[in-house]
Order: sequence, then structure tokens, then C-alpha cells
Amino acid sequence: MRGGTYRRSGRGRSFAQLVQQARLLVLRDFRFRYRQAYLGYIWAVARPVASMLPLILVGNAFGLGGEMDATEYALFALAGFLLWQMFWDSVISPQWLARRLRRTFKEAPLRPEAVVAAGAGLVLFNASFYAAIFVLASALTRTAPPATLWLALLAFPVIVLGGLAIGAFFVPLTFVYLDFRFGLPLLSPFLLWTAPILYASPKAGVLAVVNRWNPLTYLINIPRQWLVRGTTGDELVFLICALVFGALFWLALRFLRRAMPLAVESLP
Repeated sequence: MRGGTYRRSGRGRSFAQLVQQARLLVLRDFRFRYRQAYLGYIWAVARPVASMLPLILVGNAFGLGGEMDATEYALFALAGFLLWQMFWDSVISPQWLARRLRRTFKEAPLRPEAVVAAGAGLVLFNASFYAAIFVLASALTRTAPPATLWLALLAFPVIVLGGLAIGAFFVPLTFVYLDFRFGLPLLSPFLLWTAPILYASPKAGVLAVVNRWNPLTYLINIPRQWLVRGTTGDELVFLICALVFGALFWLALRFLRRAMPLAVESLP
């Protein structure tokens, strides 16, 4: 019993230390990012709004919503884009943090998982603004949330986990080679259009095949349906997708633990 108690308490202390390190890294990043910005955290709202409004206006003008009317398409595209932004924030945030923490890793003991946990903290901070934007848009369009809203809320951590699974894998590589830091953001517009995020998925053609085999279709589109429309009949598909991304996240953490010490040693 004593041994079991000791192991549990040891795990508890380890988890508490991880949370504490992640919290300090998040606060440090906030101070670094907004310390010379007069508008401060307003930029966290301005960035997604400035990105999505032109896309939604263009999509509405070109009929990307299919049979949806303008109001329905605007909310549909807005929800999809905000969920996508949450996913992409999860991919990029750990890399931003790791790159700015190179000296800290070199001079002080810092768990690699703390960077991933801190990245998740930054994503949750941004997600609070995304949620406020969506609630405001729903109020302006007078759209009541469907009964499946709770399913969408449960899906949010899965979306973050999916992004972190990819972001954690690239952290050691970005730590050493800036090519990944510069190259990965270039993939964002391409990946955005490979899934039916800003358009209704076509029923046939090359794009329909791409949508069908793209994991982002299920990771983003199904929760978006729960958020704005209701049940989809694809609940089991999303569960399978969540399990796949969970396994990928576990593999990414194992790779991160092994690769980060080598990455730190390679620094001058």
C-alpha cells in the first residue's frame, strides 16, 4: 500500500509540476507577445475576424454554400473556420513556444511535455474569443443552438488534441531547423481548402474524393454540424477519428521525449 501510495503521490507531483511549468510558459508568452501592443489582447480577436470575413464574403458571392441562403452560409462558414483556427492554433502554438524557449531549455530543466501543455493553454485562451465571436454571430442572425450543442462542446478537446498531435511531432524539428517554422504556415491555406470548411462538400469529382479521405473533414465538419444544425449520423465516425488522433498524440509525445534532448544538445 505504501508503495502504491508513493507512486500515486509521485505521479501527482509530476502532473502538478507539469501544470505549473505550462502556466508559467503561457504567462511568459503573453507578456512577450503583447507587451508592446497598445491594443493588447484585442489583436487575439482581430486576427481571426480579419482572416475569415473576406473568405466568407467571397464564398457567399460564389455560391460555395450550395443551397444555403446567405445567413445560413455565413454561420456555417464562420463555425467551420473558427473550429479550423482552433485546430491550426494547436499545431502552431507549441512550435512558437519551443522556438522562443531555446535558451530556457539550454539553461534550465524543462519538461518537453510542458511546451505542449502550454500550447494547449494558448489555444484555450484564443478559443474563448472564438466562442464569443460565434455567440455574437448567432445572436445577430437570430439562430438558436441545436440540441446537439453539448456534442460540439465535447468535440472541442478532440480538435485541440488532433492539432497538438501534429504540432508536438514538429516541435523538435522546428527547435533546430527554422525551415519547418517558416514552411508549416504555408500549408495552412492549402489544408483549409482540402476539407469542406468554407464550402459545402460536393457529391462527385476530385474534390469530393479529397474530402472523403481527409481526416480534417471529420475532425472539423462533424462538430460544426453539431454546432449549427444537429445530428449527422456520423457520430461513430467522429469517435473513430478521435481514437486515431489520440493514438497519434501518444506517439508524438513519445517522439518528443526522445527527440528534445537531442535537439537541445545540438544548440550552440
